[in-house]
Amino acid sequence: MGLLNRIFVALDASRKDVPLLKHANKYINNSGADKVYFVHVQESLDLPDEVTKKYPDMLSPLDESIRASMNSLIHEHIPNIDNINHELLIEEGVPAETIIKLVKRKQSDIVILGKNSQGKGTGSVARKIASFAPCSVLFAPELLQYEKEPKALIPINFSETSKDALQQVEEIASHIHDLKSMAVNCFRIPNGYSTTGKSYEEMVEILEGVSQKKLDHFVKSAIDDHNIMTKPVLIGEDETIADGIYKTAKSENVDMIIIGSKSRTFMASMVLGSTAEKLLLSDINIPILIYKNKNQTLDIFNFFDRI
Repeated sequence: MGLLNRIFVALDASRKDVPLLKHANKYINNSGADKVYFVHVQESLDLPDEVTKKYPDMLSPLDESIRASMNSLIHEHIPNIDNINHELLIEEGVPAETIIKLVKRKQSDIVILGKNSQGKGTGSVARKIASFAPCSVLFAPELLQYEKEPKALIPINFSETSKDALQQVEEIASHIHDLKSMAVNCFRIPNGYSTTGKSYEEMVEILEGVSQKKLDHFVKSAIDDHNIMTKPVLIGEDETIADGIYKTAKSENVDMIIIGSKSRTFMASMVLGSTAEKLLLSDINIPILIYKNKNQTLDIFNFFDRI
């Protein structure tokens, strides 16, 4: 099953819904998806008593008015939606928990969520979904730049999850025309390098060469498409890997970051990686795809259902 067969779009009735739907449209129209779910979850679909007493004409079900509003918004920003098998769900409950349960029940391959911009980071509900959803999660920021040339950045740490992320690039490329991709590995100069007798500049050159060689070998062994560019990225002593990814994404003008989730062990599947977490908390206005191996994470969720 592919990454874009069953798409789950989480709407929250905020201004983030418009850029979210515009971005989702790029994947929905080109994916040949089997099913697309648009979902809005609200803690209560009942109007407060104070409101209904003062405005008795507002007694119509709140879910119906929300459905009408969202249906109009979906048709406005995804014009071809009537030609696609889709369903709009308005649910009552705790947003994060309800969405996670629905994603599992609907066997979704990917969840598309909105992401705050302008330094506000990503909300706790969205981060909880990113951590616990049993499938990949794509964050679309408020301030998307649609005129960008399609280009994906894939951070590589030479793990199996990095290999998984690379393999997803091949599928995404089949849906996005002329997608270019760049695999990057962040490295830093270790403390005490001076004891080697090498200068700082010499150590940068040596370690950059090692990183480049490992990157090229890793990409060639992971996927058939060897047109992916590779680039070692030097990060400073006080910088994190997320900082290196952030500055490279900006300088290379990419329009998506694809990062593998540590879902290959029981505990790792329940925790969002620190690098992904820091990127989500940043003000970066670039879509972030957190890739998860759906079969492995579903196995863990099914285990919980049995105990």
